[in-house]
Amino acid sequence: MASLQEGFQDASCGYVPCPVFVNGNVLTLAGTCATSSTLLIPDGYILNGAGHFIIALDPPGGHFTGPIARNCGGSAFYVNLGLMAMGLSNVCDAGDDTLAGIRFDNASGSVISTQFFNIRQGAGTGSCQEGVGVLIRNQDSLGPTQFVGVQNSLLLGYQKAGVVATGNVSVNITANRFMGAGAIGNIAQSGVQVGLGATGQIINNTISGHSYTGDGVASGILVYGGALYGGPLSSNILIQDNHLFNNDIGVYLSQGNENEDPPATQTNIQVVDNLLHFDSVTNGYVYQAGISDLGTANVIHSNVITGAGYDPATLPGSTFAVDVLAGPAASLAFLTPPRQVPVGLCSGPLIVQTQDSSGNLTTPTTTAFNVTAVGPASPGIQFYADSACAGPAVTTLDLANPQAQGHFYFRATTPGSVTVFVWNSDWTQAQAQLVFIPLDPATPLASAPRMEPRH
Repeated sequence: MASLQEGFQDASCGYVPCPVFVNGNVLTLAGTCATSSTLLIPDGYILNGAGHFIIALDPPGGHFTGPIARNCGGSAFYVNLGLMAMGLSNVCDAGDDTLAGIRFDNASGSVISTQFFNIRQGAGTGSCQEGVGVLIRNQDSLGPTQFVGVQNSLLLGYQKAGVVATGNVSVNITANRFMGAGAIGNIAQSGVQVGLGATGQIINNTISGHSYTGDGVASGILVYGGALYGGPLSSNILIQDNHLFNNDIGVYLSQGNENEDPPATQTNIQVVDNLLHFDSVTNGYVYQAGISDLGTANVIHSNVITGAGYDPATLPGSTFAVDVLAGPAASLAFLTPPRQVPVGLCSGPLIVQTQDSSGNLTTPTTTAFNVTAVGPASPGIQFYADSACAGPAVTTLDLANPQAQGHFYFRATTPGSVTVFVWNSDWTQAQAQLVFIPLDPATPLASAPRMEPRH
């Protein structure tokens, strides 16, 4: 049975100065609690806020330092919690004293259904490079990777960033809402920062309002690393199905060598199926882009990018839909796997893209391509621009777009294999597909023969 305690003391950890119900390894807040020091969560414990808040206040004669809560063992978990800083002194701190809502130090865990408000020094008008909702870090590059999830949470009023993950960590940042301060001149904010070796996935988040009117840029999602930043590269990150509104750079992949050139190592970050929009130009540098890519072999396609703030015609040379540091086109590639399609039905999308010799997207000189097919299933096959295969059939693609991509669908009336070719006078690329007759659900399945027992 849960028991009410005015505070919780763990011999190997520290003191949680809030009234809590204790039930095994679950600490449930009994009400909103104010604290002037960090809550230390014992190893493996869950802090359940039960909808209540923990409010950080300056101590008498001093100022609040460090995170509001952090682990003191190998794991910590937070759910249904609120964290807020109120009236903190506008004093900058560094190292372990930097302000954060929750910090994971060389630990795994999760933050679920949690609200972060005003994690900032003073009114947030200073330029202290701190004030982060969730700070995740692990500098032990030789030890085990730490896994942290941040899901279904609300983050607003932070000073520097919503979530920052660095080092030997893998994160799952899913279905959160990040709200920056809009166009401000005191600090360049980010919704999510992942870098210096960190990896993972950033999926289905809404990230808005990160714009810097000073000499620099803010970003919705920032991935950084390499010699340019004095640390390891971050690679194999999936950024998908996010809605990014009114950020100087929606998705900023910034990983380079000392000369600010793409690294020799492939970073293999996927940026697909995101919606990016900026109404206008508010950045002071001026540089705005839906997607900006300094990296090697990152996969960028099928993103929807709109608004005057990302339109290359608004300020030529300063506003971009997609801005990739790449060489001349050297190849044509299929970005989607081979399809297996029932006879008479529409396939999934087939997406092709022109790339440079390092696998970066780049627009070719000749952007028109033909689409043809050969093989047993090719008689009667037709290609379409729409996912229902309902529009007029097409036989050509135009790759003159910011993502240098073409997409199409096919429907075939004959079963068998078919090889789809996309080609022009410069390049040809082919991919084998399969068209099959689906099994009739009324047809009984064959059963194994009965084996009589042997005595």
